[in-house]
Amino acid sequence: MSTLDRNEIWAQAFELGEMILRTPEVDHYKKCEEQMLANAELAAKVSKFKELQENYDRLAEYSQGPHLDGLRQDMKQLQAELDSYPEVKAYKEAMQKVDELLQAVTEKIASTIAATPEA
Repeated sequence: MSTLDRNEIWAQAFELGEMILRTPEVDHYKKCEEQMLANAELAAKVSKFKELQENYDRLAEYSQGPHLDGLRQDMKQLQAELDSYPEVKAYKEAMQKVDELLQAVTEKIASTIAATPEA
């Protein structure tokens, strides 16, 4: 087995990423995302949720405490509203399939590394 340098590994990792982008799982995920964001009301709620999440993360980075409870509650309420949309359910299911694919690839890489005898 030949030894690769870091640049060759990065090139092959890029190629693997490109291959993953062309899988049915990623294609379905992108379509679900498009459908979700095509609904103007839903897209506005998603945007609002992201804004709340960013604010929460920014504040939580510097402190913890009851002052974050209101923001946390707003996020929970909005998340429940979002989860009531069928487009969000389809999007989350598609995201789960992509996560499973990525996990399988990661496990395959890890098992290949673990099974390869040292030179």
